[in-house]
Amino acid sequence: MSSNSSTSELDSADNEAESTDRKSMEECMGRSMETLSKAFTASARRWEMIVYPSLFAFILLAGYGFYLIYSLTQDAHHMAKNMQDISANMVIISQRMATVSDNTDKQAASMREMVVGMHNMNVSMNQMRQDMSVMNYNVSRPMNKMNSIMPW
Repeated sequence: MSSNSSTSELDSADNEAESTDRKSMEECMGRSMETLSKAFTASARRWEMIVYPSLFAFILLAGYGFYLIYSLTQDAHHMAKNMQDISANMVIISQRMATVSDNTDKQAASMREMVVGMHNMNVSMNQMRQDMSVMNYNVSRPMNKMNSIMPW
């Protein structure tokens, strides 16, 4: 019987050791899971600090991009709407450009006449200068002789 009781004691000691090993393994696994959970939570908080502001900035920029595209399409719509008026005005401008060209030709002819008139005036002024020079020469010689005779 003693072999039976010693086997039973050994079995009981083995069971107790196995139970202790299980408990320590469960505790170790529990601590590991808790540490992993804390690390994951800390990492998730760091990512939240990066991702949420980035997401907000992306949404803000996407909204601004939508506004820019919308305003561009509105401007294109207004241009297309006013294109008929613009083309009608261009026809009028092209008709008036022919009149401007005719008027420019008339102005050029008038300028040529003015050049001829200025040339004639220049010739006349030169002739007047020459006449004044001759008159000065004719008057100053006798006056020089008279001045030497006069007492004052």
